[in-house]
Amino acid sequence: MSALYKQVSPQRRAHAHTPPTPIGPAPAPTLSPGPDPTRAPIANLHPSLIFRRNTAFVGAVFAGAFAFELAYDNVMDKVWDKINKGRQWKDIRHKYVEAEE
Repeated sequence: MSALYKQVSPQRRAHAHTPPTPIGPAPAPTLSPGPDPTRAPIANLHPSLIFRRNTAFVGAVFAGAFAFELAYDNVMDKVWDKINKGRQWKDIRHKYVEAEE
């Protein structure tokens, strides 16, 4: 058995689900193979930019939440206006306010 691995009894090794833990320097990290031309451009940002640093990930979460909030607010305002058409002040104002001269 190599000196780089912890000494484990044969009984324990037979029941282990993972290989023995190496002792020594950690292996060099593998790099992403690069952008995949078959995926959408936003999907190619995942390994290289968004998840590499915690600050970039948090920034992406906040930017995504902000964009979602703007879109959701816009859609819900339109739904509300459609459901309540004719009952809102902007729809009946002309009946109660005289035209300015």
